[in-house]
Amino acid sequence: MPLQPDLSQPISLGKNKLTEAAAGQSNTGQLLPQMLNRHGLICGATGTGKTVTLRYLTEQLSARGIATLVTDLKGDLSGLGAAGGDSEKVRERLPLFDLDERYFRAFRLTLWGAGGLPMRTTPSELGPELIGRMLHLNDNQQGLMQLLFRIADQQGLLLLDWKDLLALIDYADQNRKGLLAEFGTISAASLGAIKRKYLALELQGADALFGEPALDLHDLIDSDTIHLLDASDMQPAVYGILLLWLLAELYENLPEVGDRQLRLVLFFDEAHLLFDDLPKNLREQVERIVKLIRSRGVGIFFITQNPLDIPEDILAQLGNRVQHALRAYTPNEQRAVRAAANSFRANPEIDTAQAIGELGVGEALVSCLDESGVPQPVSRLLIHPPASRLTPLDNRERKVVMHDSPLHSKYSQKLDRDSAYEQLQRRRAQAEPGASQVSKPRVTTSKPSALEKSFDKMAASFGRQIGRELMRGIMGALTGRKR
Repeated sequence: MPLQPDLSQPISLGKNKLTEAAAGQSNTGQLLPQMLNRHGLICGATGTGKTVTLRYLTEQLSARGIATLVTDLKGDLSGLGAAGGDSEKVRERLPLFDLDERYFRAFRLTLWGAGGLPMRTTPSELGPELIGRMLHLNDNQQGLMQLLFRIADQQGLLLLDWKDLLALIDYADQNRKGLLAEFGTISAASLGAIKRKYLALELQGADALFGEPALDLHDLIDSDTIHLLDASDMQPAVYGILLLWLLAELYENLPEVGDRQLRLVLFFDEAHLLFDDLPKNLREQVERIVKLIRSRGVGIFFITQNPLDIPEDILAQLGNRVQHALRAYTPNEQRAVRAAANSFRANPEIDTAQAIGELGVGEALVSCLDESGVPQPVSRLLIHPPASRLTPLDNRERKVVMHDSPLHSKYSQKLDRDSAYEQLQRRRAQAEPGASQVSKPRVTTSKPSALEKSFDKMAASFGRQIGRELMRGIMGALTGRKR
């Protein structure tokens, strides 16, 4: 059973680099768990220690029974599942924190993504807006994607996996004349462009994002486990869309629990990918979700190189900040340093702008919120060493972690229920009795259960009603609509 989260014990992020007198503020550099839903930022140039800070903070939350989901774009965080001691630099720092070899330990992991459990959603849940952005569609093509979802609604077609949407594109192309009266002119050229982009993304592995069983959000709120999403094989557009969808689903589906409760902390690596080329309307809604999701007991930490990667209105909501070194050789880099320095509450003992350029590897400027939600004065800290292994798990170790996960039996086997692909194949066979149906591999070979048969019958009967809920997830939240 998950532990009851312990929000009473503050997290000491590191050792104060100032004099003993300056370090006399006992709460300096301490992160209060009850303030984690006020969000945070871990920032700094490559190689300055961001990942180690992320690792240590994740360990501390796990030790307190606080659920975490960490995205890993470089594939180097799986060592959280093994005891540390592999790094000489980490070992050298143990005496500075009055620690010895007994400090090293492994943490319980659930691995998602590359080499782990698939983190899936469905085209219906993702919706046409985000699918269009994932495919980099222009305005005309985006309008056509919206129309395709309307056709699925009208036709009672369930969009549950990758091949369902591809079948819908082909259906619209083959029936453009028949659809003209109800839906207007459908451009064959635009359909062809959408299909080419769709197939190109499939070659990059994006098809693994769609399917069932789709992610159950309550499986993330498992305080015994660090949920690690290895996104090292995801394209940037797919990664950004997945984060948008996850934020919106959490916001829409989790009930409010108050301002001081905590269910889950999200760590988004390479956070700029969430906002790159994001249309203004979506960016504004993401800003709204970040502001309001804390009442759902969710905290978010953005990890990026440059604070200017984060939209200003979102940056202003990040109350807990860890700033590693930034180099300032160009005007843009100098502007980033000034922006980072100005975001901290002043400390008369520290020239913040100068310190940002002087920080060594594993050092950081830190400011966290106190009990009243007020930022503490900035401190210069030597960040605490992590207890887990810095090197990733090898293939054998990953398999052990995978099979030990209580979620393995639920998500490892892909389901293939009757949906748009099968529905359209049957229609084609009925219209052309002599035509052979396209064969497709099935991952599951067991006969459908009585419950599944009942569901399929209901889906056929109430297809139009289900279709009207295609936008339930992401667009419901991103437009502020309540169900």
